[in-house]
Amino acid sequence: MKSPLRTALILTAAITLIAIAVSCSSNGSDDDPTATTPALATARPTITPVPTATNTPGPTATPELTATPSPTPTPTSTPNPPDSHVNEMGRLFAEKGIDFSTLFVQTAGAAKWPSAALGCPEPGTFYDTSEAPYSGFYYIISNGSATWEYHANADDSVVVRCDERTPSNAPLVNITEQANLADSTNLTLMRRDFSTGNFEVNREMTADDMERVIALFNQDSGISYVAPCTTIFRLDFVTSNGTREIEFICEENYKAFDIYWNELHGTAPILGYIIGSYLTGNPIPQLPTETP
Repeated sequence: MKSPLRTALILTAAITLIAIAVSCSSNGSDDDPTATTPALATARPTITPVPTATNTPGPTATPELTATPSPTPTPTSTPNPPDSHVNEMGRLFAEKGIDFSTLFVQTAGAAKWPSAALGCPEPGTFYDTSEAPYSGFYYIISNGSATWEYHANADDSVVVRCDERTPSNAPLVNITEQANLADSTNLTLMRRDFSTGNFEVNREMTADDMERVIALFNQDSGISYVAPCTTIFRLDFVTSNGTREIEFICEENYKAFDIYWNELHGTAPILGYIIGSYLTGNPIPQLPTETP
């Protein structure tokens, strides 16, 4: 049988050994580098990207306005007028009593016109257009208070004072368009037989001359009604709409190229140059009341 003292000693020793064992176990864990301790989860900070700095343009300076100088025009001299201006100044003095010493050429220059009228047509007159455009000159004479305009051809042989061309209130008529002459297939020059009063064939005209005559009447002109005369010649145009007739040259005045179409009257002096060759050896007839 064990004594109580021995039992107490044994129990004390056992407790001491247990304490030592626990102490060593605790110290060994702290010193073991391989021991792992669960890491606490740590929130990862969100990185906000910093925007790239950009240069903000400053206010643009408004440029100062610079005055643009106006170009200086190159002075141009008035070209010399045709020599005819001297004669026309003399005519103004003789016909209108304009003091010659006050007259001067206000302006002058070159020009081109669509017909031989030189830009100043006489109403009711048909002019040559076969050599268009017609080159020439214009000039204006002044005495300081009034002006007179002149047109001259290229060699100054024909001069027109435009205010001498009498204006007309007659409506403008284009015979070629209204009579459909452009559609013509044949043109015959007819001549009146005064013994019978009827027209007879003189000669058939060439295609080229037919075109010239058609072009002659293909211009607007202020032709108007005039009592008909006894004409000597007639032009017969054969068109798809029938024959179109233009009579010309009155027996009362065979030197003037009066034309009559559809009861309208005009003049066409250039027509004489076109039909002249068709009258060779066959002159204008002798009329009882007229001596050529």
